[in-house]
Amino acid sequence: MLMPGVERVPFILKEETKNEILNFKYDWSDNPIGLVTIYRTYVRRKEDGALETWNEAVIRVIEGMFSIQKTHVNRSGLIWDEDLAQRTAKDAALRLLMFKWTPPGRGLWMMGTEFMWQRGGAALNNCGFVSTENIDTEGSEPFKFLMDMSMLGVGIGFDTNGSGIKADHKGEGKVLIKEPKGEPVTCIVEDTREGWVNAIGMVIDSYFNGTNPVKIDTRKVRPYGTPIRGFGGVASGPRPLIQGFDGIKDILSKKIGKYIDGVTITDIQNIIGKIVVAGNVRRTAEIAFAHTRDEDFRQMKSWQKNPVATGGAAPEELKKLNREDFDTYNRDPYGDDAKAIAERYKEEPFAYKFGGWRWTSNNSIFATVGMDYTEIANSIAENGEPGIAWLENMRNYSRMVDGPDYKDVRVAGGNPCLEQSLEPYELCCLVETYPSKHDSAKDFYETLKIAYLYAKTVTLMGTHNPNTNTVMCRNRRIGCSQSGVIDAIAKHGRHYYQKNMLDKAYQKIQDYDKRYSEWLGIPRSVKMTSIKPSGTVSLLAGVSPGVHFPKVRYGYRTMRMSKDSPLLQKLREANYRIEASNTDPYQTVVVYFPIIGRDDVPTEADSNIWEQFTNAVLLQRYWADNQVSITISFKEEEKNQIAKCLSVFDSELKGVSLLPLQNHGYAQAPYIPTSREEAVAYKKTLGELDFSDLNTMKEGEGAESNKFCDGDSCLVG
Repeated sequence: MLMPGVERVPFILKEETKNEILNFKYDWSDNPIGLVTIYRTYVRRKEDGALETWNEAVIRVIEGMFSIQKTHVNRSGLIWDEDLAQRTAKDAALRLLMFKWTPPGRGLWMMGTEFMWQRGGAALNNCGFVSTENIDTEGSEPFKFLMDMSMLGVGIGFDTNGSGIKADHKGEGKVLIKEPKGEPVTCIVEDTREGWVNAIGMVIDSYFNGTNPVKIDTRKVRPYGTPIRGFGGVASGPRPLIQGFDGIKDILSKKIGKYIDGVTITDIQNIIGKIVVAGNVRRTAEIAFAHTRDEDFRQMKSWQKNPVATGGAAPEELKKLNREDFDTYNRDPYGDDAKAIAERYKEEPFAYKFGGWRWTSNNSIFATVGMDYTEIANSIAENGEPGIAWLENMRNYSRMVDGPDYKDVRVAGGNPCLEQSLEPYELCCLVETYPSKHDSAKDFYETLKIAYLYAKTVTLMGTHNPNTNTVMCRNRRIGCSQSGVIDAIAKHGRHYYQKNMLDKAYQKIQDYDKRYSEWLGIPRSVKMTSIKPSGTVSLLAGVSPGVHFPKVRYGYRTMRMSKDSPLLQKLREANYRIEASNTDPYQTVVVYFPIIGRDDVPTEADSNIWEQFTNAVLLQRYWADNQVSITISFKEEEKNQIAKCLSVFDSELKGVSLLPLQNHGYAQAPYIPTSREEAVAYKKTLGELDFSDLNTMKEGEGAESNKFCDGDSCLVG
């Protein structure tokens, strides 16, 4: 693997190719939100201080991708064909410009940057997993891993207390929580990611080992608002770390003399997640896995039983200090008064409790094939959790149509959206393709080659974590995904799509992997295909996310943006509807984009629970050797069918989550249905958008819709 700091062998596109890319014009008239998303989220500043255009970002990504290949080949003494590389790179760039494929949001942001070369490839990966099974010997390592990778924008899954296959234990019951004793030790927190991670590791280990109490000194941490060079964004200041540090101490102090349990493991990881989100990372997500029998875990997000932890009530400590503030906060925990109260008491040891912390993970259980799903189905019908993972299917099968192959038996869990089977400490890179953007299967296969090459290339980049490198070198796991599945079925027909763009396409990827793995001198990938939920990236291509149905056929897609964003002036000039956010009127505005769908593409409301399960089975059977990430929407009258669906399909899927279909009706919802006439009339009032001359915008502003997972169905909160 290419380790951080490696001397690179740069790949530079030919000047005529660069000019062709720079002069390429894409018609954004039917997808203006895609253009805005690119400039709001993914473009970076160049060395001369100017903001990239989208076309320049494509050049950065492609040159970064092929520079990794060229460096690896050169260092390994292999054959490099520059002419072939130039032709392939040009094809990759043009197909990206036409949105026939895209790297993940991670790749659009990080590929080709100096950060990638100096700090390693972790930030190029979407997702990972860590097990707590060995915390009796590893101590805080699983918690540090989650924090470290989360601060690089990687979504992380973790387990707590059981696989569901046998009555084994993971972290639960393996560590007796001890009171730290002796003279306090001061941890001077360096102004680095590693410094923050080390501080959290020290306090956890002090309770695991009963060693000296730990205090932290954060005077070296840069103040709030300072730009972060390399990774991007701005600094949060030390406050999130201090509050999280206090929170972990509080959680563990209440467990002294007891063995750690699944709820405590999840609480610590959730508080870490809250530190990271407050620390201005653009994308953070967690998923927690527990045994079906862990009732306390399943009740963690009950707002009736745990109102403070879920963010629905003020800390009890506040009542003793100021009863009036306590009552005011509880009247509206999400309002401006509550925010002001939380700010007023931010120095208190209980300040971490404001806003709760258990929203930072999707909570799932390891189910077993053939079990009784009645109780779980009732919980799902009530609050949409838990999600379900069938670990035995994840371990035993690649594509379900091919029968069990038992080649992934080390798998212990998955990523937050559950499209990847993963071993402990394993990371994975996902990449998206858009079959509905192709007129033939033959053209799609050429795009698949590029997408496969991108993901495989990322496996050449080592991370800063040797545990991760060990697993990734062995598995070379990737995730070639498809988005706009419903659009593709409508365009090509179900039979053609299944035969040519799933089954035959999967065989093509097998051929590519054999050919290119031999060329690169590395192992073949243990698994290569998946269906990710998509979301933000699918907006760029203007297709429905993953295997999900479009939310509405005609209406508005809203986007939240900072009121100071320089993009807003361009949007106002083009006559877009812009209004203050109801939930944050002083800092955030909401922009309305028209949705004009195709009449032959069904929407979420047109589908039913059985059809959605069937579509997931289709993709798991003929495409995904990893997994299909799907959040199935069920109507009120379908609640009583959840258990039956799970029972019917549990031998054909590896994971699933369900949420009630919500016709919100509230103002500024992400999707607002309207009539075709209104949507068309609104679109006619809009002018053309052109952001190519923007040089004052902060790079990759991100926004609240990108703080968590890269998919509408995988948002945490």
